[in-house]
Amino acid sequence: MKRLEGKIAFVTAAGGAIAGATARLFGAEGAAVACVDIAKENVEQTATDIIEAGGRAIPLVCDVTDEDSVKEAVAATVKEFGGLTTVFNAAAYRDPAAPALDIDVATFRKTLDVNVTGMFIVMQQAIPHMQKAGGGSIVNISSIYGARVAKNRPAYSASKAAVRLLTQSIAIDYAADNIRCNAILPGPIATSRLLITNNSFEAVAERHRPHLPAGRLGQPEEIARTALFLASDASSFTTGADHFVDGGYNAL
Repeated sequence: MKRLEGKIAFVTAAGGAIAGATARLFGAEGAAVACVDIAKENVEQTATDIIEAGGRAIPLVCDVTDEDSVKEAVAATVKEFGGLTTVFNAAAYRDPAAPALDIDVATFRKTLDVNVTGMFIVMQQAIPHMQKAGGGSIVNISSIYGARVAKNRPAYSASKAAVRLLTQSIAIDYAADNIRCNAILPGPIATSRLLITNNSFEAVAERHRPHLPAGRLGQPEEIARTALFLASDASSFTTGADHFVDGGYNAL
C-alpha cells in the first residue's frame, strides 16, 4: 500500500524546487495533491507531472498572504477531492541579503507576511477540514536559520524562528483533534534560491564546508522524503517537533 493512500494534500509553493519535489512524491505515494503557488506556469507543470505519473492533482494559483485567495484555494481542494487531511507549508519570500540598516520596513514586513502570516492563514483555513476528516498532518518549512542567525538576513531569520513556535503552538492546540504539526529545518539545499547571491552550487558548498559535516549540499528530494514521513501515519506520535535536514550543520 502506498504511504499516503487516501490522503488529500495542500502543498504551497508547489511550483518551486522543494515543494515541487514534495508534491510529486506525495502524488506518487497515493495522495491527491492540490498544487498551490503564485506562479501559474510553474504550478501547472508540477500538477501535470503528477498526473502523467498516474497520480491525482490540480493546480491552484494562490497568494498565501491573501485570506480570500487561500479560502478559495482550500474550498477548491475540498470540492475536487472531497476533503483535506495534509498541509505542506513552504511559501517564502525572496528577501535581499542585507543588514538591518539596509533593509526598508516594507521588505521586512513582506518577508514576515509571506513566511509567517501566510503560513498561519493556510493553517487557519485548512484545520476545520482536517477536524472534519478526523485528523491530519501539517508540515511547515522553517530553516536552520530559524535556529541560528544567518548573517545579513534579519527578516528571514526572524520569520523562520517564528515558524518553529507557530508550529509548536498549532501542535499543542489541536492535538486533541488528532492533528499533528511539525517543522522541517533544511540546511543548504541545491535550489535556484541559492544562486541569487552565489555564482554556483559548488561555490555555496565550498562556503558552507567548514560548517557542513556531510560535505555537500542537500537535494530537494531529501526534504521531500522527510515530509513524506511526517505526512504519513508512520509518524503518528510525532508532533510539535523540529526536524533538521541539514547534513549535520546544526550539530556543529
